[in-house]
Amino acid sequence: MGFLTSCSSDSDNRTDLYSSIVIDGFSFEPTKGVYFSQKASFDSQKSVRFLVTNEKKSENLYIDLSFPSTQKNLTGIYSFGPGSANELLGFCELVTPKTRYYIGGNSIKVTDLGNNNFKFEFMGTQVLDVVKNYQVNFAGGLEGKFELQVK
Repeated sequence: MGFLTSCSSDSDNRTDLYSSIVIDGFSFEPTKGVYFSQKASFDSQKSVRFLVTNEKKSENLYIDLSFPSTQKNLTGIYSFGPGSANELLGFCELVTPKTRYYIGGNSIKVTDLGNNNFKFEFMGTQVLDVVKNYQVNFAGGLEGKFELQVK
């Protein structure tokens, strides 16, 4: 049996996530991504939360997805608007030490690439700085490998 060794600095700045997200003039550069099931609003739904973090800067991107329990994977276009239990629904926000950004607008396209790899594309996005109560610019997407956590 072989063993791999590495110095802590070898992996400190390495991540399996790629983010092109620029929000209100700053780039979101995640260092870790996890996802897990959570309680859905309706019995006929499933719900998953993605938590994407930059641990050193205390920045957290939350992506919540609700979908019919019959759906086999997470691929789909999730609406940010109100909807019913049989629709694909999403909620996103980015929380930093200075502010909280509500990410809304049209929808988020999720592609399940297999082996815990996902791609997130924001479509027609409108972002509100909740603390300052004004709309800010947003561009980009997110792709990479996420760790599945069992709760």
